Amino acid sequence: MYTRTNYLFRVALAFFLSLVITAILIVPSKATANGHERTIQDSPYRVESFTLSGKGTLDVQTSGGHITVTGSSSNTVEVEMYVRKNGKVLTPADTDLSDWHIDISQSGQSIRAIAKREGNGWNWFGSKDKPSISFVIYTPKSIDTDLNTSGGHIEVRGLSGNQLIKTSGGHLELGTLTGTVNARTSGGHITVSDVQANLNARTSGGHIDAENSEGNLTFKTSGGHISLENVAGTVEAKTSGGSIEADLITIGEFVDLKTSGGNINITVPTNIGLNLDLKGSFVSSNLQNFSGKAERNEIEGQINGGGPSVSARTSGGTVSLAFK
Repeated sequence: MYTRTNYLFRVALAFFLSLVITAILIVPSKATANGHERTIQDSPYRVESFTLSGKGTLDVQTSGGHITVTGSSSNTVEVEMYVRKNGKVLTPADTDLSDWHIDISQSGQSIRAIAKREGNGWNWFGSKDKPSISFVIYTPKSIDTDLNTSGGHIEVRGLSGNQLIKTSGGHLELGTLTGTVNARTSGGHITVSDVQANLNARTSGGHIDAENSEGNLTFKTSGGHISLENVAGTVEAKTSGGSIEADLITIGEFVDLKTSGGNINITVPTNIGLNLDLKGSFVSSNLQNFSGKAERNEIEGQINGGGPSVSARTSGGTVSLAFK
């Protein structure tokens, strides 16, 4: 009897604890005027809203924190400022920002969100003993931006215009952009998706992955791989040490792929006319309707009467050209 009673007690206790844990994990959320949601734990330190009457500009600078900008059909700009320390989101009751210069303001069609520590320069990489300030911004789709953080990640989605994006150490995530985009990180990876733009994306040490994108596209990294999937347009991709994978739908004026040490694998549509200039330690392709020179380490000539130039060069790897 004691054993059965003890068993039932343990079952009841386990059930009660599961209810408590569930109640803790399920946190209510609130919707903002732009329709997005945030949890109570992630409540911003400060929120400001502005209205634009036409195309505007957005200037965001922070030292150590992240920047996220998302476009919408609204003419309202909502700026959420988050303060974090040791992974914890802080409120005005938790911390004093008197040693920071904070400017969240509007002047005509220009919006500014600036967070800079006074007297001590930039808060490089959000030192653990100091708070970092991040911005999450919801803005009209048509806007020009200048985004700069000294160490955090930057994510930009759903914008049309001229975008200038720079971080000293974080990753870049670029999605659904049109217009002109110049994006640079000193050490992070770059992810690009659904972009139709004049895009220049550079990293000093990370990988670059792009998909479903079109335009005049330039990708450069000093050490990582470059992966291009379902890409169209004029393409330039260079890496000092990684491999290059290029799945091309259509080709604009040219495609130029270079790596100092990795392999290059290219896929192009069947029956397309191209001028080929492929060089590597070994070059392979199943060529049809080709005229020119095809050797073990080089292919130079035309397929299907010629067309846009496809150039691929690697100092120490192989080059492969396939058709789909």
